[in-house]
Amino acid sequence: MSKYETPDYDVLMKEEEFEIRKYVDFFIVEYENTNDPEIRNGFGSLFKYISSDNKENEKISMTIPVIQEETEEKKKMAFVVPEKYSNQIPEPNNPNLKVKKFDEGLFGSIQYSGFSNESKELKMKKRLEAWILEKGYERQSNYMLASYNAPLVPPMFRRNEIWARISKV
Repeated sequence: MSKYETPDYDVLMKEEEFEIRKYVDFFIVEYENTNDPEIRNGFGSLFKYISSDNKENEKISMTIPVIQEETEEKKKMAFVVPEKYSNQIPEPNNPNLKVKKFDEGLFGSIQYSGFSNESKELKMKKRLEAWILEKGYERQSNYMLASYNAPLVPPMFRRNEIWARISKV
């Protein structure tokens, strides 16, 4: 079991590396910066936020996963806010960080190990898309990359996932 908090969800269907999950509402702090479309400063900004660079100067526990979303124009990166802060989330000092609600819903996911890269992510997105359609669902959002490990974790022990919000056809 992980020592890090994760968002709550129920697994509604599981086949090999694929799952359909129902997530409950949770909050994220999201890094979005039009001057940094490749989110090169995303993780550093989020790490500073949890290390007390917030209006309350409060150190916040690390959670997993770190979530990246790619839109047509840019990428975004988000940190899951620990549940204990759901009623009063420390406000970020950095103007590129925003507190947002991640709405409950159904998500298709595919899990894989190793280091994630553009080629592997594209392959996983295609596999997830085909599986979602086969199960009678359709994608309702951009794909999201969920990363669960610190950078020094060996590749064979790494956990990565691709998520997409889905609905029944």
